Amino acid sequence: MTRDGRIVLEFLTRPAIPHPRADTLLVVDHAHASVSGAAWAGVVTVDQPAASPFTHAKGCVCCTGRGGELAAVLGDVVRRRATGDLKWFDRVAVLPPEGQETAWRAALSGDVVVNARFAMQPPHPDSA
Repeated sequence: MTRDGRIVLEFLTRPAIPHPRADTLLVVDHAHASVSGAAWAGVVTVDQPAASPFTHAKGCVCCTGRGGELAAVLGDVVRRRATGDLKWFDRVAVLPPEGQETAWRAALSGDVVVNARFAMQPPHPDSA
């Protein structure tokens, strides 16, 4: 947790996935739903978006509104943490679909609610 009380939000890439931490909630996309949550505070999945006639990738900024499914999931995990439905966590680690970190970051960067609750960490130097 940061000094201002926001929850640390970091994005992970496949080669840079750290060892699980009991104080960290892992958020994965539908393709990574089989990740074991045993050593994490929990694992939640961002649902597959509805079918679209466009060829945009999942998480594209033009199609996700206020952060799309990820913003909704982040709002829900804060509520579930507060009500005891999820184990307490001070960090959230997001594992986006391959090649979509930039799109997911962009979708969340303009979301006032997400930015009030979470402190998004800068991109890892190895992600691009």
